[in-house]
Formats: sequence, C-alpha cells, structure tokens
Amino acid sequence: MRKNLFYYLKKFGHYSMSQFVFNEVDALILSELAYLDFDGIVPRIRENAEAVDFETLNNENLIKKMTCATLPEKDNTKLLNLMFKTERFKNMKLNFYRSRFDANLELQFSAVVFIFDECNFIAFRGTDTTLIGWKEDFNMSYLEIVPSQEQCLIYLKRVASKLNGKFYLGGHSKGGNLACYAGIHTDKDIQERIEKIYDFDGPGFKYDVFGLEKFRRVKDKIKKYITRDSMIGLIMHNIKNYEVVKCYGVMLMQHDPFRWRVTKDGRLDTTESTTFNCQVFEQSIKDVMIAYSDEERSKIIDILFDLLNATEKSTIIEFKSAFLECYKAVKKRYKQLDEETVKYLKRIFKEYWNIYFYNRKVLKQKRKNK
Repeated sequence: MRKNLFYYLKKFGHYSMSQFVFNEVDALILSELAYLDFDGIVPRIRENAEAVDFETLNNENLIKKMTCATLPEKDNTKLLNLMFKTERFKNMKLNFYRSRFDANLELQFSAVVFIFDECNFIAFRGTDTTLIGWKEDFNMSYLEIVPSQEQCLIYLKRVASKLNGKFYLGGHSKGGNLACYAGIHTDKDIQERIEKIYDFDGPGFKYDVFGLEKFRRVKDKIKKYITRDSMIGLIMHNIKNYEVVKCYGVMLMQHDPFRWRVTKDGRLDTTESTTFNCQVFEQSIKDVMIAYSDEERSKIIDILFDLLNATEKSTIIEFKSAFLECYKAVKKRYKQLDEETVKYLKRIFKEYWNIYFYNRKVLKQKRKNK
C-alpha cells in the first residue's frame, strides 16, 4: 500500500485535531481541496452567510460537481469520500469561497477558508486545467505582479477582517506562491496573526523579496516543500530554506500531491537533497532567466500560447481528450508562422538545450570531483 494522502487519512483520520496536532499533511490535503469547485455550495464573502458544515457536502451529486474537471478527478473524489469518514475533519466548516476567471486579464484565481475549532486555514487554488491559468503562471517570469497575486492580497485582507484569532495560509503550485505573496505583502497586524504559511512546490518570484522588511517579519513562518525532481517549486527567486519530499513517480509527475509520500508517523517523508536532474534543470532555468530580457520572455510565451490557442480548446482536459485533433491544429498554426518567427523559436530552443547540456556536463564533473 502506498503511503500517501489516502494512507494518512486511513491511519490518522480517527484522531481529532486536539489528539493529533494539525501538521503539513493536513495542510497539503486542504490545499488540494482548494482545486474543487465550490460555486453555489460554499458562501462568498459578500453573502455574509453562515459557514457550511463539511459533512453536509457528503452527497453524490455535490461530490460530482465539486470534482468535475479537476485533475485528478478520480483521486479528488476518493479523497473527499475518505475525509467524510474521518473524525479529524468531521467538524470542519467552509466559508468565503472566491473564484475569478478573466481571459482578457489572463487571470485565474480561487480561494476558500476551512474552519476548525483549533484553527482556520486559508487555501489558495493552484493552476487549474485552463490554458489561461497556465498562461498566467508563465507570465510570472516577466511581470512584477500577475493578476492572481493582486487578488490574493485583497482576499486575505477581506477574510482576515471576518476571522477571529490566528490562521494558516497555504496552497499547492501557484497556490503556494499566492499564499507566500499574500503573507509577505499584507499589513503588519495581519502578518502577526499568521500561524504558518505552507508553500507546496509553488514557483518563486520574479524579483528578490527576501531582503524586504515585510518578508523578514514572516520568514520563520514559511514552510516550503518541493519534490526531489521539482520542475516548478524552484523556478525564479525562492526561499532558501525548504524541505525536499520523497514521491512516487519521476519528474513532473511528482508535482501531483497524491504522489507525495507520508511516513508511518503521519508526516511528509523528506530527504536531504533534490536529484541530479532537478539540479541541472534548476541551474538551467536560472541561466535562461538571466539570458533573456522580460520582453523576450513575453514574446516567447505569447508565441507558444498562440500556437496552443489554435486548438480552440480552453482546458488541458479538452486538449488531452482530443490530442490528435489538437496536434494537427497546432502543427497547422505553426506552418502559418512567418519565417522570422520560426527561426526565432528554433534559436531559442537550441540555446536552451545548449544551456541545459552545458550545466549537465559541469554538474556531473563536480560530482565526480567530490
């Protein structure tokens, strides 16, 4: 049996939060729940409504609505069904659901609050299945602030005024970035109420925020976790102190929280360092960020997503289900590019692979010399 989130719920789910203290595995589970669609189920801030009891969501139709179009839908459904059986999440409530999507602004944002007797957990959604959501992630490489970062700061300030006492922030992937961004940039009085900030394999920041006074006020509260083969959690400027989690699978597959390993003691199973491939990728991405200006990064990203938009599919799920059709559409759009753009793309990809293989050679030699 794999020791993952399902294992954790089966072994520790019968403990209440007071019997087995809230930890990073609980935070990862709640960060995964942020991907679910709570529209029309959990009250929004403006409604000023009572929080919804988690156990009232234990309905086949509601479960289907919440998990539909999420990745992986089957695992999210199983996660919910296991949680409904636990003492640990029995008394959890949900409130203040917020979801915004705007293709013109290239904005994809969502957040929700999980309420317990012992704590409140503000969870920010990571990148969803929409191409716009992925585009916004890539935009982080050349924009100082992306729209979802603006939204997370507004959301935190509004929610903090509605909650009593201290609370946690957290999220997976882009959600981890948003949790950190909100915690770093919010007002000092709100920062003082933050218990911990959980960043699960989230990308870093375009600029170095780690010398700022507002970062120093929360730096000891940030708990960042990346995977051994991390291809997202180490992009751009990142906090130096992070923990490396053992996972099932390799490379990008490890980004999936359901592949993160849990110890028999109910904690994330960590190790000392990332893999060689991860270290090569990390150094190569850093070199690329230095080599290309913001204007060039913007140009490259726009070209690539313009190719993907040739499919007229708006989500990765749609893209996957009609892969051959999408491949043909992208290929056709590529053939329509002018000669200068094609040469530009080929040069960029060639330069990246030259950087990658150079770093691979250098790091390999360093390992031999140790």
